[in-house]
Amino acid sequence: MNPFLLVALILLALVSTGAYFYGSKKNRWLSSEITHQLEEVLRPSNTNYVNIGGLIGYNFTYVLGHPFINAKGTLTLRPRHSFLYLPVSHLIGVRDRVYMNIFTKNKFSGEGHIIEESYLRKAKIDGLDSMTRSEMVQGNKRFILLWRHKNLEADLKKILEALPEPWMLKHFCVYSETKSFYIFGIPNKNRIKELVEPIFVRLPMFLSKDKTQE
Repeated sequence: MNPFLLVALILLALVSTGAYFYGSKKNRWLSSEITHQLEEVLRPSNTNYVNIGGLIGYNFTYVLGHPFINAKGTLTLRPRHSFLYLPVSHLIGVRDRVYMNIFTKNKFSGEGHIIEESYLRKAKIDGLDSMTRSEMVQGNKRFILLWRHKNLEADLKKILEALPEPWMLKHFCVYSETKSFYIFGIPNKNRIKELVEPIFVRLPMFLSKDKTQE
């Protein structure tokens, strides 16, 4: 075998091994930090985590207090442990992500969405064309606000205005059919609290004044 090729293969193996251990440690740390912040904000009485793809992330379920029932979500992380795939994942837009649904028994006052403009086509919202629409620029990002049944524009704007880092939000939804709130966000390095907390504390304003439905 060509000695230069052999040296190159050895170096590649060493770099790949080093990247694997460094990336693995980084993803474990990020998982711990992000889930700790989620628990700090939502204060669940019980938690359950299921690992997905080894170092790629977790599915999680939290039992919540009134007026909520539970939260179910997914944390996915970039493949930092894969020296060869990491650059490719960066090129195709793979990022750390948090998806979460928060469920309640209460009725909603209407349906509403906040969507980053560039994500609108991917959001797959039923009846989008029939919804009332407005736009809002916050933190150098343009967002689309959608609602139906009741004018939720003012409340949706309050959510956006409360975010210290609006770019972290891709999609927020108040969905009356499933009595759930949906949050899709991009962590800022190891930070997710700055996105979830301002939203979570304002969710009750979207609930109907009717008594909780059993």
